[in-house]
Amino acid sequence: MQAVKAGRKHLHSRSITCDGYIREDGLWEVEARLIDEKPFAHFDFARGHRAAGAPVHDMTLRIAVDGQRIVREIEVTMDSVPFATCNEAAPKLQELVGETIGAGWRERVRAKVSRKESCTHSVELLGPAVTTLFQMIAMGADPEGSSVHQEQLKGSRPFYIGGCHSWRVDGPQTRKYFPDFAR
Repeated sequence: MQAVKAGRKHLHSRSITCDGYIREDGLWEVEARLIDEKPFAHFDFARGHRAAGAPVHDMTLRIAVDGQRIVREIEVTMDSVPFATCNEAAPKLQELVGETIGAGWRERVRAKVSRKESCTHSVELLGPAVTTLFQMIAMGADPEGSSVHQEQLKGSRPFYIGGCHSWRVDGPQTRKYFPDFAR
């Protein structure tokens, strides 16, 4: 039996794009951009009338980490926000510089970047930005190479083991590719 789709009206669009780079200085960098739009004209408290498609939010988060996944740089730019005070929250993410992305990352973010002092949307961008970092780092700085095989040769535990269902320590992939780290 096929589900019946009810009629619907488009009310909001959010797009998030993330682009990852390896820099000449050896840092891994992700630029994550969030755009919220309404497909209809509407009234905005601080900005008044907004045309259909005008961005409610248009912000970019840039984060750079070293090979140990330590945050070395973080920056937020806000090109379109509902209130001028939103821009006051951008520098708060600087408190994450020096933190290591890995086990306990989300808890450290919550502890250092409170909701009252930060921008919900820029903090939300950390999730896809960090996922993009992991996707890049897992393949290594050489796009033609394969870090899974490089890690096997080095005999070191890859950072992603234990990070998801497929790479769990008692899973078939870990047993097959990294038996020394399987349980």
